[in-house]
Amino acid sequence: MATNYTSSPNPRAEKMGDMLDALSSGIAKTAASESTPAPLLPFPEIPAEPARQLLTEKMLAARWVCSVARLQRWRTVGEGPQYLKIMGKVLYRLKDIEAYEEACLIRKVF
Repeated sequence: MATNYTSSPNPRAEKMGDMLDALSSGIAKTAASESTPAPLLPFPEIPAEPARQLLTEKMLAARWVCSVARLQRWRTVGEGPQYLKIMGKVLYRLKDIEAYEEACLIRKVF
């Protein structure tokens, strides 16, 4: 894509045109000879926050929109989902919570 700048009566403009032609042809040759870069290895997608497998009673109360006292009362009478007691701290496994929620699901048949 060479442009003809020779129509200018100014010799300085003629030199500038030659220089621009040389630069543009050099850029075109460089672009043609360059190979495409190798694709970068994709990084595995990392979630922003890892999913918790254990929930505290406060977290479960927030999930179910109920009070912590209700969960404590359920534990004393043997109701509610299974729980762990580790070093005096009550924890609920997510799979137990989801199983309990599934068991409490009511399906109406009309």
